Amino acid sequence: MNRVSTTHLSFPFVFFLTLLISPFAGSVLGAETEKTPIKTLIIDGQNNHKWQTTTPLIQQTLVGTGLFQVDVATTPGKGGDMNSFAPNFADYDLVVSNYNGEPWSEETQAAFEQFVAEGGGFVCVHAADNAFSNWRAYNRMIGLGGWGGRNEKSGPYVRWNDDKKTFVRNTEPGRGGSHGKRTPFMIVVRDSQHPITAGLPSSWMQTEDELYALLRGPAENMHVLATAQSDTSTGGSGNHEPILMTIQYGGGRCFHTTLGHDVTAMQGLAFQVSLARGAEWAATGTVTQGPVSESMLTSETPAVRDPAAPASSSEPSDDDTADADAQTDVPGDEKIPDITAAGWTPLFNSTDLTGWTQKNGTATFRVQDGVIVGKTAIGSPNSFLCTEKNFGDFELTFEVKVDEGLNSGVQIRSQSKPDYKSGRVHGPQVEIENAPGESGYLYSEGTGRNWITKEHPVLDAFRNGQWNRYTVRARGTRLQTWVNDVPIADIRDPDSSLSGFLGLQVHGIKEGEGPYEVRWRDLRVRELKSQP
Repeated sequence: MNRVSTTHLSFPFVFFLTLLISPFAGSVLGAETEKTPIKTLIIDGQNNHKWQTTTPLIQQTLVGTGLFQVDVATTPGKGGDMNSFAPNFADYDLVVSNYNGEPWSEETQAAFEQFVAEGGGFVCVHAADNAFSNWRAYNRMIGLGGWGGRNEKSGPYVRWNDDKKTFVRNTEPGRGGSHGKRTPFMIVVRDSQHPITAGLPSSWMQTEDELYALLRGPAENMHVLATAQSDTSTGGSGNHEPILMTIQYGGGRCFHTTLGHDVTAMQGLAFQVSLARGAEWAATGTVTQGPVSESMLTSETPAVRDPAAPASSSEPSDDDTADADAQTDVPGDEKIPDITAAGWTPLFNSTDLTGWTQKNGTATFRVQDGVIVGKTAIGSPNSFLCTEKNFGDFELTFEVKVDEGLNSGVQIRSQSKPDYKSGRVHGPQVEIENAPGESGYLYSEGTGRNWITKEHPVLDAFRNGQWNRYTVRARGTRLQTWVNDVPIADIRDPDSSLSGFLGLQVHGIKEGEGPYEVRWRDLRVRELKSQP
């Protein structure tokens, strides 16, 4: 076997971990001890998602049950020699794909088809259903897929019809694959008798994740276990879309989960429980893991857990509950901040720029009729008017009006240090731009990271030539923005500072452009109590 990269967790380690968690046998992810481990191979190496950070979480989730012995096979990178990727699938009971990239060699494809058809288990995780749109057997294994040129020729849409209380197949023309903004959402079980879902609550919340919609494919021998409403308010399809599916391919069992976009999503207990149960079923046809109570998988608040942590009992102790509360989002944070409530403090006295300092650039800032006005300067780099105070967790609101042709923004939790690019202002920026444009999305100013928000589905919330109301919430690593009450961004950003100044940006312009102006008013902040 020629593997580019392999990580191996041996059976003795698994047995040790099982002994470690044995007081919690029958737990949320626990299982019976002294079983022959399910030999599992995770495949990664190419993906438009961050497989380098998500594969370890898949591995930890499976190993943490005490049921799985896990190897990882990493393909060559894009443009590499795929002939060198030739795992011996027959050495394993289960293959888990965290792969979305270039086609494998014909020999490897044939070997994989044979592995599944002859009884091997297969699990498809999230963007793995974007892969191999032209590989007929693979599409039969996953049932439904997205992107990669998929359309009505690939097969039907499959959706839950609430009126008919059944699944319907729609063969109308259209693309395959879509999703709205990443957001928490409720998963509804449609078959509570299947071994994967038996013993689980009838519905539960998944933490912030991509909710795949408009998937289409052969859908042969496919059974949908659970769905979720793809809400139009977040850019979704408006349908109850398949989330958890099983597919029979020859003598093999396949489990397809569309959950698991990133680290945040994989820290959701909903992802971990369904993955572990689905993987065991795909490999063995049964699920020995114990039931999960509504106190663990709640339909009110998404439960999160570090997959590397020891499994906890299905009925949490007082300490467990406290830990869960510390890790989940604060209730009410799904709603836009109430700017009429108490606790807001003005950032600007409407008279002068007391409490503010200019950093970088030669653009000018002045106060005119109770408004901060920033004016461009030809040849200047980006200029920033920054608060002298730093802020950690907070809610921010302001109104802004910008001349057509000028790009601007507001920095949050930003830094300016002499030893970093000679004091260059850097950190998250809430974009200000005339429509159609990326207003409200988050850009990493001065760091080289570019866009923090990778998808920009809403481009028309900003009203050109008018005052626009922005609202921002920063709590922990979670950043949320609204423009004119329209939700724009809701992301986790673990790579930026958790504290820093606020800054008003005037973008640099070239010779022959401008001058342009941008105006801010009603700048207010409400500091939040940091969560443990």
